[in-house]
Amino acid sequence: MQRRLFLRTGSASALTLALAACGGGGGGGSELSTGVTADGIGPGSTSRRAVDGPDTYPFGARLDPYVAGILPSASADQMDAVIRRSYDAWKARAIVDVPTVRGGKAVKFGNSGAYLTVSEGIGYGMLITVLMAGHDPQARSLFDGLLTTVRARPAYSIPEHGRWLLDWRLTIDGSSTDAAGGGWNAMDGDLDIAMALLMADRQWGSSSGWNYKQEAINTINAMAAWNMKPDGTTKGMATPHVSRTSDYMTGHFRAFKRATGDALWDRAIDRSYQLVDRMQSVFSPNCGLMPDFIIHTDTANPIPSPGGYGDFVDTEGYYFANAQRNPWRWGTDYVTSGDTRWRDVCNKLVSFIERDTGGQANRISAGYHLDGFAMNRSYEPEGMIGPMLCGAMVDPRFQGFLDNLWNWNAGNFTTDYYDSELQLIPMIVASGNWWNP
Repeated sequence: MQRRLFLRTGSASALTLALAACGGGGGGGSELSTGVTADGIGPGSTSRRAVDGPDTYPFGARLDPYVAGILPSASADQMDAVIRRSYDAWKARAIVDVPTVRGGKAVKFGNSGAYLTVSEGIGYGMLITVLMAGHDPQARSLFDGLLTTVRARPAYSIPEHGRWLLDWRLTIDGSSTDAAGGGWNAMDGDLDIAMALLMADRQWGSSSGWNYKQEAINTINAMAAWNMKPDGTTKGMATPHVSRTSDYMTGHFRAFKRATGDALWDRAIDRSYQLVDRMQSVFSPNCGLMPDFIIHTDTANPIPSPGGYGDFVDTEGYYFANAQRNPWRWGTDYVTSGDTRWRDVCNKLVSFIERDTGGQANRISAGYHLDGFAMNRSYEPEGMIGPMLCGAMVDPRFQGFLDNLWNWNAGNFTTDYYDSELQLIPMIVASGNWWNP
């Protein structure tokens, strides 16, 4: 069941400028306006031929041990077997050709008859394929096919920087139109795309085929200019003082700082923590929850969204369809960086979830009010249960809960869009197979 809505990001003033400049945008006109063709060929890019090469970090290698946290009690071989099997099922369902982009691939957007893909899904797909190289001999060609689509479908309504960002939603034939994504980007998709590109540079190098490193830097710098405030706060398009907590991908921010040297990404980590700490301490002191969206980020007193500001729905102030990804992002950051702020954030959240469920993964609600009220226990929400794996990795006292979460995800893997990716990537992290560029 598809439950996702999306925040489009940028600034209100630029929105007016872009709409005036693009003349409505969409279709082939969007490609011509940026110099990027349907073949994915554009300025700053290298040859588009697929180049075979060694995988320098093959799946299962575990070359970079985690610096903190715990792993499930299952053996590495057992966990890798589960992930390989899950990946193969995901790949068979998820990866599709893009009819209007030669050589383009996409991650299929649910069962919608109107839309082929969203940028968030392509970002997930790029992370997954770069991590699964070494298991899947097609991993690089799939990754390059996804990247081909990224560069063939730029965020055409964004002046100057849009060529390095992805139109957030494509029609069923893979076209950009004003009625689909409108030529605007979604920050979460571009964050994962940039991170995956940096990982691809480590995995395959950038000396032949795509220049992954430069493509990553181009996207990182475009997000710095378009999606970020100078103090490190992420921002929304029509509502620049609205921030989505699931955009606080602090591990990605560390990688972006290493790649570019831009201190903005250090400020982004600090600002993300300030906002999350306030949500937990002031608005969810007994549960450690945080909302999908925070508003009034330009003031000293940001608050959870009352609804209608981010995804333009009534559930924006709850721990729900966006915030459910947070323990995955922050648990991953903690085990690889050792930054104890994110251990403490996850500790508060996971402690409540463990109490609420009696340590049973299948009792997790599909969402929570910030006071801990469970919104829906009528089904087992894979997209809520998967990310909790990484949150439970931060402290040995969660070992029993972590093992229960691993066993449940391993035995209940779905291939439905969004839930599938929110199980597969956290399982990769929990198994010790995540790594940084």
